[in-house]
Amino acid sequence: MGVDDSVDALVDRLRRLGLEPTDIEVKSGAGGLPRSTPETLSAFANGSGGTLLIGLSEDDGFRPVQGFNAEGVREALAQACHDKVVPPLRLPIEIVEFEGAQVVRVDIEGLDPVDKPCFVEAKGEYYGAYIRGGDGDRRLSRYEVTQLLMNRTQPTFDLEVVADATLDDLDRDLVRQTLSRASRRAPRTVKGLNAGQVLVRLGAARLVDGDAKPTIAGLLSLGQHPQQFFPQLFISFVALPGLTMGETGLAGERFLDNVTIDGPIPTLLEEVGIALRRNMNTAAVVRGLGREDRYDYPLEVIRELITNAVMHRDYSPDARGTQVQVELYPDRLVVKSPGGLHGNVRADDLGTTTVTSTSRNAALAKLLSDVPTSEAPGETVVENRGSGLVRVVAALRRAGMSPPRFEVEPGRVTVEVPRNALLSPDTIDWIASLGHADLSDAQHLALAMMRNSGGATAAMLRVWGVAAAEAGSALRDLVGRGVAERSGGRRYAAYHLAVGAQNTVGQPALVGPTGGSGDTTDQWAVLEAIRAGHHTTAQIRQQLGLSYPTTIRRVNALIEQGLIQPTRPRNSSRQSYRLTNPQEQP
Repeated sequence: MGVDDSVDALVDRLRRLGLEPTDIEVKSGAGGLPRSTPETLSAFANGSGGTLLIGLSEDDGFRPVQGFNAEGVREALAQACHDKVVPPLRLPIEIVEFEGAQVVRVDIEGLDPVDKPCFVEAKGEYYGAYIRGGDGDRRLSRYEVTQLLMNRTQPTFDLEVVADATLDDLDRDLVRQTLSRASRRAPRTVKGLNAGQVLVRLGAARLVDGDAKPTIAGLLSLGQHPQQFFPQLFISFVALPGLTMGETGLAGERFLDNVTIDGPIPTLLEEVGIALRRNMNTAAVVRGLGREDRYDYPLEVIRELITNAVMHRDYSPDARGTQVQVELYPDRLVVKSPGGLHGNVRADDLGTTTVTSTSRNAALAKLLSDVPTSEAPGETVVENRGSGLVRVVAALRRAGMSPPRFEVEPGRVTVEVPRNALLSPDTIDWIASLGHADLSDAQHLALAMMRNSGGATAAMLRVWGVAAAEAGSALRDLVGRGVAERSGGRRYAAYHLAVGAQNTVGQPALVGPTGGSGDTTDQWAVLEAIRAGHHTTAQIRQQLGLSYPTTIRRVNALIEQGLIQPTRPRNSSRQSYRLTNPQEQP
């Protein structure tokens, strides 16, 4: 059963939502090709792609524009794809019959990471590169453009010499242990060399006028106090009482804990672990047929996330004023790292075994494989040469917890780990209540994702180790069984619980303002998005691809039904929402 991505299906989705989601752009074209078209081409190409429809009026309910010259617009669009954006986009442009009129359609693929940014030629790289956002096409900042350009080469900022530092600024004990490890690992490489020469060979130092001077990699890995030279290269840790930044606790407190963690990378990892353990509860998670008491998050997950953040972050001069951020909310753990993805890596590949391991900081990554960690005697900071995110996914799956969510921007990567269990006993009972005894393991995972996070995609299943072909087949079969519904085109298909599958095992029945199934489905998705940690209107819109008016309508309906409540006064610019009775809702 294929995905229906016809113009009819796309417009039906637009009309149901009320406005464009982030993967569809509609333009009138009443006076010819709109002047903003090159910006839209750039935005889709710099992101995950999307569909542009010209010849429809958004103000008129996405109905065809009278007197629209489809042939003329198609020719002008083809010229814009070739002449007005760099690199040129070679795209199939169609004229499609729709409701007795003609519409121009073009599907824009997201460019390979190494080919970005796509920019409007007349404006140049730094002023003409765009990306899709909640409100349409957003111009990329200078820093974001620079990040995309750096994907084309191997950065060497980690090998930059720290001019004011000397080898005396390195921790002698860390240096001794690192050199000892390196000599055991590759004795011929260091044979006959003194300590300074070995540090140079390891990338921890470079020769300047015959003297060995620490590199950024060396100072960050082995320094006594790297922040003496780079004050902002620390880790900020906050434990928050509420579900959003700035929300206060019952006693008016803004933070439950708020610390700045300094020191070399081994110390950063150790101290962040201590701070997290200090603020975490022990939780019961499902393992096999029984339960096991553990911290809210597996310690292996914490270590790998922080290691990845400090090892792969951007250390260019533009980013040295930005720190790694670790935020612990009651319902989720968030790690934010400066710099986008490096190399030919896409967001959908994160956490999968299909991605080829690349490092923005190759020298630092290699050096950390010899640097000892105080957390486990005999181990080094980087033990595994593969992707640490693969280990994160595996650890979460073993713990029965929900998969991590990745938000990738050109200038930042955010990893979010929900606190809730994916295959909890309640979820398992609910799946059984659907009456399909022959469901595969992949389908169990997909249904749990739909229930706990509001939706599932083939990419999400891939993160859990499900093969691409099996993931697609499993999701389509759930649609055929009537327990799931599909939205989006062939490249943007997302799956949500069908209305009939939602009202089981004590789940609240949702009644939309009009009583329609689209309203009900959207309401349930909003409810599950809030439950999964998306508490603001902007977060809900981004997660579900809903328009602002549609999101507000669904939120208001849920408030009227008593299922959610606002956390701030009605007109607050920092409004967020929480479940009214989280313990009673799945």
